Amino acid sequence: MNDEKNNVLICSAWPYASGMPHLGNIQTSLLSGDVFSRYYRLKGHSVLYVSGSDAHGTRIEFEAERQNMEPEELANETHEKILEILENFRIEFDNYTITTNPTHEEFVQEIHRQMDNEGYILSKEEERAYCHDCQRFLADRFIEGACPECGSDGAHGNQCDSCGSLLEPEELVQPNCAICGGENIEFKNTRHWYIDLEKLQPGLEKYVGQNYDDWQDNVKRFTDQMLKDGLEPRAITRDIDWGIPAPFEGAEEKVIYVWAEAALGYVSATIEYFEKNESEESWEDYWFSDDAFQVYTLAKDNIPFHTLLFPGQLLASGQGYHLPDQISAGEYLNWVGGKSFSKSKGVGIFADDATELMDPVFWRFYLIFQRPEKKDVEFSWSELDKAVNNIFIDNVSNFVNRVTSFAYSRFDGTIPEGKVEENVNEKIERTVSEVESIIESGGLSGALREICDLANFGNGYFQEKKPWETEDETVVLSSLKVAKAISVMLEPFVPSFAKEVYEIFDLDQPGWDEIKRTPSGKLSEPRPLLEKQDIEGIREGYKKRVENKTRQTEVEQEMSKEKISFDDFNALDMRVGRIVNVDEMPSADRLYKIKVDVGFDELQTVSGLKNHYEVADLEDRQVVVLTNLEPATIHGEKSECMLLAAEGEELALLGLDKELDPGAEIA
Repeated sequence: MNDEKNNVLICSAWPYASGMPHLGNIQTSLLSGDVFSRYYRLKGHSVLYVSGSDAHGTRIEFEAERQNMEPEELANETHEKILEILENFRIEFDNYTITTNPTHEEFVQEIHRQMDNEGYILSKEEERAYCHDCQRFLADRFIEGACPECGSDGAHGNQCDSCGSLLEPEELVQPNCAICGGENIEFKNTRHWYIDLEKLQPGLEKYVGQNYDDWQDNVKRFTDQMLKDGLEPRAITRDIDWGIPAPFEGAEEKVIYVWAEAALGYVSATIEYFEKNESEESWEDYWFSDDAFQVYTLAKDNIPFHTLLFPGQLLASGQGYHLPDQISAGEYLNWVGGKSFSKSKGVGIFADDATELMDPVFWRFYLIFQRPEKKDVEFSWSELDKAVNNIFIDNVSNFVNRVTSFAYSRFDGTIPEGKVEENVNEKIERTVSEVESIIESGGLSGALREICDLANFGNGYFQEKKPWETEDETVVLSSLKVAKAISVMLEPFVPSFAKEVYEIFDLDQPGWDEIKRTPSGKLSEPRPLLEKQDIEGIREGYKKRVENKTRQTEVEQEMSKEKISFDDFNALDMRVGRIVNVDEMPSADRLYKIKVDVGFDELQTVSGLKNHYEVADLEDRQVVVLTNLEPATIHGEKSECMLLAAEGEELALLGLDKELDPGAEIA
């Protein structure tokens, strides 16, 4: 974007109000949006930062039913916890709302009426999954099965969390009801309403083409693939109780599908902000002006919703909305070993635990320093230690403290007058240029690393020049300018640290232009800015918390488990098997095609073991096999049995303590 004082709207993907966000949610969405917001404010733009808790949909209804709560009660309770987390992480929104607010409901219904009036809404009869045991239609989170694309178990009726594929319930392999666990599922007729994305494709292709060069590679890749495959009408209503009533004639028993209302919350949150705050501006300045600039922060699974589906809704309304400009989409932050975060399984650090384990200033630094912008990243305790202690504290903080303390003690707190060395000015200018370019292209990690590199330069410069021997005032002044420039550029990333440095330089809410100014006047007495963090101690504290919560969860689960009959158990045909062949599957990066000798036959299974075992570790291995599963087709290959495994911190195949012939029954 240019340097004119645009109205900048920052929008972060809405976290679900069904549970606590984990570090990855904080990293790619909420914290990233906060960094962009603070950056553009420093640059002098008029900025509005909005998001909120996504309170509707099957995820909320499912979790509320599991906890024996009303959905609205669960959503409001979680919303309050998220507000506390935002405060702890110093993530500052202009409006962090919730989708149950009346402004949102009114706007969602009105814009869908506009889409209908413009001819972009259609309806049709179709078959949808229905559980006879629960006597309800199974939408989204209420139905689970194996993903037809990557083979991962636990894919939902709307999306696979493992590979990001958008799904429909009928595509799932071996589906089961997520409420009762049963398989008594029928696909029954019902009527649903759709947005005609096929009709919108030409307009969306034009929009994508206008923004394509400014988007990150992962955004281009996801969007290209969907356009190449061809857009089809997508359902915008669901047969569930909890949500915004659909405004279409004949849809009185339907609610708006959560995907079709959540992103519209960016607009309604802007409207709500101006309803509650007096301002010379209006919400239209951010949604209908050519001078507006919009930045969206999200994880990669949300890319198609922000580059095609949400823009499609805005186009379909016919109102002339400003469409999204910059899409800053992070890859996944996974837990150690590539596992997905799961609070119920004690996998990963969640936001409410993180700030009790370590000061948020260090989490902010680490999460942006390691923000996954090219590929998925695994959380690493050693990388946390390196980022926090070696880079933030030993490199950045110690440089600022060393230079300001030296100047304060040697020059009685007075900043020397004179000129800054040209090579120092040039290094600062190059860093500023790189930081601006990276951030305004949708990146953050690279920008933070550039700032840290400037601190590294400053340390080397100060050490080489030895002002404690030469008393060279130019070196001291030049080093102080580097320290001040670092503090201003760091404000979006670690604002509490930057403000402590501002106090030393007697700066009051400086802008981005302060970076270019040579320091002058008096210094306040510096003090140590950051203390070393005991990462190993933090890790042990985390493990104890997980152990305590896991024990509590196990007790709760045991108390709530339904007992199965002996006849049901006897129906499972489990046998000793021996793996005779393992083939990799080029179309799936987590799967192996495995042949198993089970005595009476050789059976084939498609199994997600690739991240856990090498081929050589599996071949000729004795395993426990469930042999009487109904066959399924995964990535075009038949899967007709299941290898049994246990999962804790790692996944382990079940085996035997003695060698037995293949086919021996497990009794």
